[in-house]
Amino acid sequence: MNTEHTGPLVRVENLSVAYTSEGADVPVVRGVSFQVRAGRTLAVVGESGSGKSTVAAALLAHLRHGSRVTSGRVELAGQDLFGLDPVAVRRLRAHDVALVGQNAGHSLTPSMRVGAQIEEALLPQRLPRHERRAQVLDLAEKVDLPAPVSLLRRYPHQLSGGQQQRVAIAMALAARPRLLVLDEPTTALDVLTQARILDLVADLSSELGLTSILVSHDLGVVSRMADEVLVMREGAVVEQGSAQQVLTAPEHPYTRLLLASVPRLEDRGLIEVDQDGIRAVRTRTPVPEDAPEVVSLQNVTIDHGPTRAVDGVTLGLRRGEVLALVGESGSGKSTLAWSLAGLHAPSSGHMRLQGRTEGDLDATARRRPLDVRRRVQLVFQNADTSLNPRRAVREAIRRPLRFFGGLSRREADGRVHTLLSDVALDPALSGRLPGQLSGGQRQRVGIARALAGEPEVVVADEVTTALDVSVQASVLGLLEQLREERDLAFVFISHDLAVVRGIADRVAVLRHGRVVEEGPVEAVFSGPNHPYTRSLIDAVLDPSDAHGPEPARTHLSPELPSDTGDDPVWLDLGAGHRIRRRGSGPETTEAT
Repeated sequence: MNTEHTGPLVRVENLSVAYTSEGADVPVVRGVSFQVRAGRTLAVVGESGSGKSTVAAALLAHLRHGSRVTSGRVELAGQDLFGLDPVAVRRLRAHDVALVGQNAGHSLTPSMRVGAQIEEALLPQRLPRHERRAQVLDLAEKVDLPAPVSLLRRYPHQLSGGQQQRVAIAMALAARPRLLVLDEPTTALDVLTQARILDLVADLSSELGLTSILVSHDLGVVSRMADEVLVMREGAVVEQGSAQQVLTAPEHPYTRLLLASVPRLEDRGLIEVDQDGIRAVRTRTPVPEDAPEVVSLQNVTIDHGPTRAVDGVTLGLRRGEVLALVGESGSGKSTLAWSLAGLHAPSSGHMRLQGRTEGDLDATARRRPLDVRRRVQLVFQNADTSLNPRRAVREAIRRPLRFFGGLSRREADGRVHTLLSDVALDPALSGRLPGQLSGGQRQRVGIARALAGEPEVVVADEVTTALDVSVQASVLGLLEQLREERDLAFVFISHDLAVVRGIADRVAVLRHGRVVEEGPVEAVFSGPNHPYTRSLIDAVLDPSDAHGPEPARTHLSPELPSDTGDDPVWLDLGAGHRIRRRGSGPETTEAT
């Protein structure tokens, strides 16, 4: 690669990409052009299918199978990347361009220790083994991995989500790249871990002089990281400019629509946006005070081997109510919700289904009576992996209809069409495979499948995490509509606190498996009493606060493993407070 190049490090000129379907070219990217100077960060935003990930992949000289460049050039330091031979492409990816993907847990090799995976990224440099080992330790320290000597001997599943992402960043930095491509690097992370990762990337970019391309649907993250923003729709660029200009004074109607669709902490309900980008907040119908309780949890504790995931939780859920569970990764919120759905059994305590007929929820789903199993249903976080890619949509929804309702195939098929209409999908989609649907459509299929059993309680586990903001708004609106029409109760898990404030009636804040604060949504958000709740709220990013990639220090210290002696007793929460870490005595707070 040309190290004497003095122009923009990245230059994309009139790039068009298409794939062939039934003998015709289908455009994916249409005439995209932009430049990025060394040391700058460009964010590429847009809804699913806009072509942003295709553009990012092109910077690694990569296209999806069956795709081809139909016009234009992609240059790095003046060199045409699609003019390189295979050997040069491998050299490019080993030395000049690095990728940090969306989910480090999926991109890391599960059977390899993380230290060995970082070392593998150093192999192209042909260093002596002792130098590689020294660099692995240096990289681990550079990305703030705690107790790196012991942590590097662990496997990916033994690390938290934030630690896995730090390992992925260390692997990317191993090549000392000139260009870092970040593809949705914080999508699956809670707000505190996200804040730490963003601080880390900003620090490393400044220290190492990295040039970055950030692909994200999270406009809050974009406002925090980007110098410039490129907005794409249907494969074309509709607006580009400085982050300050695009995010605070957008010119294109589509950009205004995206920004208007972003939930904000000050919203007091769900947002509705028209095609002109006019934003309104819909006030939710409150749950009556005398609404009967449908689920009660009494002192529930859940252990996974030696690890206590949920510790003495007592909560109730009323008919028609949305109870949100929030907290950082490892707080126990998903474990608690999955136990309600029957995927885990509690170690102690009791979970009880109330209502017209009562049922014990302490057993796993397989051991529950059929009617009890039917009344509690789960919508998974990622519809891409929870739907069988080889089975048509109708089969995914038909199976619970026949299992719970005893319907014939013909009766079930008719009901499938009704359920698809109920979740605002065209019944004609019933014959399609999940891969032929958009992300929002797949998530609606997952909701329809949960509704097939006519449940009273729906557990929604991070159901909007992977969706762009406009699709997220429509899915949240659908959940609210179903709640009102069917009097459903929801356990809603999310790390997006702005979404939680809009859709929830009550909030339970979990930390290390314990409920540290619980109450009506307005009481918790307007005047949180616990410093951990304040730290969660303070970490929320607002796209209207576009200031570029300057470090915005988080108050929480870096993640530390709970099974080493390096874990301090107290965790700094900022604002003059600190909290005693779990395992170091009763969890209390004190002023510092």
